[in-house]
Amino acid sequence: MKKIIALCLLLLTLLCCPSVFADRPIQTGRKDYEMIAPESYEGYWEEKAGGRLLISVTPADEPEWYDVTVAARDKLPKMDVYIMRAHYQKDGSLYYDNGLFVLRKVKRDGTVKDKVRYRNGSGLLYYSFDENVLYWTDYTLKPEKRVRSFIKTASPDADEAM
Repeated sequence: MKKIIALCLLLLTLLCCPSVFADRPIQTGRKDYEMIAPESYEGYWEEKAGGRLLISVTPADEPEWYDVTVAARDKLPKMDVYIMRAHYQKDGSLYYDNGLFVLRKVKRDGTVKDKVRYRNGSGLLYYSFDENVLYWTDYTLKPEKRVRSFIKTASPDADEAM
């Protein structure tokens, strides 16, 4: 009896609400990460909450390797900068274990001085295909509290140094 009622409810739902099922994506049998091409990461990403941080992802000389820079936009003449080379993983993420975290000081004459805060940092960048959001976690400093989300943005102005 329960099966009959469940089947009737399902048929009623299909007849009354066809638009709910029409908007569903076509099932390809592929997992989300299998649809994420490494090129999806390339470009500039602005922090979702406030836009203070900017990520730049550019392809490196080696296949499936990317140069990643994370910098604060509003902190000149001093700003925190993360520099790393990340590798595209089979799960669709970019992983790094060579992160450099520096305090960058730009002097009035334009010279730059970096004070290293730590070396060999590790972390992960993950592009959510469904949300069109890039997530970044730096594993070195309290990773559970440092997951940040970013949205794709246009190239920053030339006067904004990274």
